[in-house]
Amino acid sequence: MAKIVIRYQNQILGEAQLRPGFNTIGRLPAHPICIENLGISRNHAFIIGDIEEKVFILEDLQSLNGTYVNKKRVHKCLLKSNDVITIGQHALEYLEESRLREAPMPASAPLGHGREPLLEAIESGKSVPLVKETTYFGNSSSDDIHIPGLMIGKQFASIDRKGTVWVINLLVKRFSHIKLNGEEVNSARLKDGDEIEVGGVRFRFLHSG
Repeated sequence: MAKIVIRYQNQILGEAQLRPGFNTIGRLPAHPICIENLGISRNHAFIIGDIEEKVFILEDLQSLNGTYVNKKRVHKCLLKSNDVITIGQHALEYLEESRLREAPMPASAPLGHGREPLLEAIESGKSVPLVKETTYFGNSSSDDIHIPGLMIGKQFASIDRKGTVWVINLLVKRFSHIKLNGEEVNSARLKDGDEIEVGGVRFRFLHSG
């Protein structure tokens, strides 16, 4: 298991055990990690956890004052044991009982049984090998997967490799949306056979690993 130790001016204010799925952070009392301070947004950030893979990913929710890991501002970050997350004047120390079972592989390394995962467009049957650390969806010619539409922006969603885990993320939340197996999500771990809808276009995630 993993946990967050909340500190303020070198004093421990409390601890929070991280659970599978979303562990939200913010000023509102409803958050499992609640920090009542005006320097912290009402909905500031979240940590998404996969207990089986022992993976925890921190993501900022476009907060006003930002989220920092080891003094570096981040939007999204794979957490490592003893990382210090700074939110406002509070330090959140991330602690885990053991390291990840598998170390991250280089971008060029094949996954699973000798092949990269694929994203297959359900309507056209076109397949896109996921060979990059981050694959972007958007309506720009520079995006890896083109999604047409006036309301679709550049790099509005992504699929990211985190070690041996693949995660889909909605980066621009104002207009567009993503669905995983029919359920609207902002961020989720992908598994073989998952059906994804990105900006109205449906794909299937295929991974033999």
